[in-house]
Amino acid sequence: MTGRELQPGDTPVGRVPGPDSHRRARLEVDREGWTLRRPWRRTRRGRWSDGPDALCERLPDLDEVHALDVVTGSGRAGPASAGAVGSVVSPFARRAAARGTLVLCELPDHLAAAVPVALRSVTGQPGDLAFDIAAVRQRRSVLADALPVTPPSVTAVVASRRPHLLQRVARMLAAQTYPSLDVVVVVHGADPALLPSVEVPGRDVVVIAAPADRSLGHALSLGSAAASGDLVTKLDDDDFYGPDHVLDLVLAHRTSGAALVGKSTTVVHLEDLDVTVRRVFVPPESYVHRVAGGTILVSRGDLTTLGGWSDVPRAVDSALMRSARAAGASIYRPHDIGYVYVRQRHSAALEHTWAADAGHFLVSTREQWLGLLRHPELGTTAT
Repeated sequence: MTGRELQPGDTPVGRVPGPDSHRRARLEVDREGWTLRRPWRRTRRGRWSDGPDALCERLPDLDEVHALDVVTGSGRAGPASAGAVGSVVSPFARRAAARGTLVLCELPDHLAAAVPVALRSVTGQPGDLAFDIAAVRQRRSVLADALPVTPPSVTAVVASRRPHLLQRVARMLAAQTYPSLDVVVVVHGADPALLPSVEVPGRDVVVIAAPADRSLGHALSLGSAAASGDLVTKLDDDDFYGPDHVLDLVLAHRTSGAALVGKSTTVVHLEDLDVTVRRVFVPPESYVHRVAGGTILVSRGDLTTLGGWSDVPRAVDSALMRSARAAGASIYRPHDIGYVYVRQRHSAALEHTWAADAGHFLVSTREQWLGLLRHPELGTTAT
């Protein structure tokens, strides 16, 4: 199975918003040095002459907070220099962002420029979609910088009995920011001589047929066998994927060391009610027992080791995750930004492996929107 590619100190730490959801720390800077203040914890201080390591040793102090405000100190020492801020605070801020702390900056412009990763402001509170999107974007940018010059290649496998949905999936795949991506489309039940044309601009696409009388698992096995990427990710034809979805999964695979990664069914469009909900779920950036089947990413080698896709008509994803757990392989969930699970109307409910009515998805809902929530991070702005 895969090993860690980054230092543990540079990997995300999951946090759950609670009654004190706006837990924030303050890093005050002045001419002499820095002061780190956290809620209900001992204040830490250091001098610029101590160097960046002294401040970076305090990174675990941020694991219980959602945000860090970098501000000018209120003492009489005078303002900090841009050189000191750039050499000491900037690497600390980048590593804090990688660990999952949203870094905000309230410094004068000439000092703020020395901490380029920091944001000036954010909307909402931890757990709100707007806040979490800002935090994920910041964290993503830092982790993506750690990718190798030649990142692992990924093949997206889409198995579908509904060719009319393939162009929509193709548009979402074309929008992916991850550079090394190709696509395998398995048209389940199609005549091999009459396969549809599926174009994903900028990506290599292979379209193959799977016999109508064979299972979904068989179709996915055909698709994975045709994959050329180091990693394979499964997409469902009726869900929505934001432009950084594949990048998020690759980053999660690298930082977690897990054999299998994926997102959760936290953001859900309920077609019966025509509402989009965002549910309170397990902590982000955490090891879990299952993820959404339409988001699974696994290396081709690990997929083979785990026995591949089971030749069953339903619950194919669950079977793979059971195999992973039985083999002692870990499963990891990064965050829920960039994926919308679509729960189809009641007329199609029998097609769902997951037997749950709309009411199930309204339990523990934190946010709710009428209709399909349109947002570029979710891949729902153009359908």
